[in-house]
Amino acid sequence: MDLGPLNICEEMTILHGGFLLAEQLFRPKALAELTKSDWERVGRPIVEALREISSAAAHSQPFAWKKKALIIIWAKVLQPHPVTPSDTETRWQEDLFFSVGNMIPTINHTVLFELLKSLEASGLFIQLLMALPTTIRHAELERFLEHVTVDTSSEDVAFFLDVWWEMMKTTPRRCLQPCIWTNWPP
Repeated sequence: MDLGPLNICEEMTILHGGFLLAEQLFRPKALAELTKSDWERVGRPIVEALREISSAAAHSQPFAWKKKALIIIWAKVLQPHPVTPSDTETRWQEDLFFSVGNMIPTINHTVLFELLKSLEASGLFIQLLMALPTTIRHAELERFLEHVTVDTSSEDVAFFLDVWWEMMKTTPRRCLQPCIWTNWPP
């Protein structure tokens, strides 16, 4: 998957600003502690930043930047925490997302899943999910399912069904085995 350049630019500055505003709204807690019930109050600046980045006026390829931003956010969620000095020494040399990922505060899966739901990005969620290695993909599906089943709202159900539909449209049956969502016979 060619991501193009991931340098720090106007779009990353806008995204960074959205996360800084969300972080301010959530103080004294860290965004890594965010729950679904907090999202409505805290998530708006992040969603607005991504919508600004994705607007046709902001960039000639709005979908490409939305995709890049979600890749960066998901990479941030998957980073091990806490980060040790030796991790940092290795990551700055080897991690493609090091500079842009450090612009975003530590976040959890709730931020990622609620952002995807707010952006109605079920197709993009599946596209990015399928780019992950199988073990990570299955772990992320489990986390998504756990997320949906906690304090479930009608929006959660709708997003889950959209994700399920996108997965059924784009994923061969054999890729879903052994998937936690199904019990299909082999």
